[in-house]
Amino acid sequence: MAKTITGEVLQGPLTKEGNEVKPASAGGAADAPDFEKIERSEGFKHLMRKKKMFLIPATALFLGLYLAFNIVISYTNWLDAPIAGDIPWVWVFAFGLFAMTWILVTVYMKRAAQFDKMAEETLKEFGYEEKGDIR
Repeated sequence: MAKTITGEVLQGPLTKEGNEVKPASAGGAADAPDFEKIERSEGFKHLMRKKKMFLIPATALFLGLYLAFNIVISYTNWLDAPIAGDIPWVWVFAFGLFAMTWILVTVYMKRAAQFDKMAEETLKEFGYEEKGDIR
């Protein structure tokens, strides 16, 4: 419970405007989405499954290839053999890592746009249709 300067007792969500405390129904916290309810919704669960189905394999691929590169060049001589002239396989592998990084970034940007649309649809189900920052 909070009290205003006049001694009025306020209950429920509160906001502070200047030096005055007001009930949130006058605008503020009550207008924010109920994130716990959204988190339990099927739309949100579907969104999180889709994100995990992309992010976990992409992260494993990224880290796996980068770690493999460092291990192979440090402890073996597999990539020392030349592919063409004086150019060894290590250079091909290294440039392949750059290409993989750019490809993963591009794919992620496209997928992130889809994830954002799914998130907006989930928020619309709960009556929150503002396109601005929801934090």
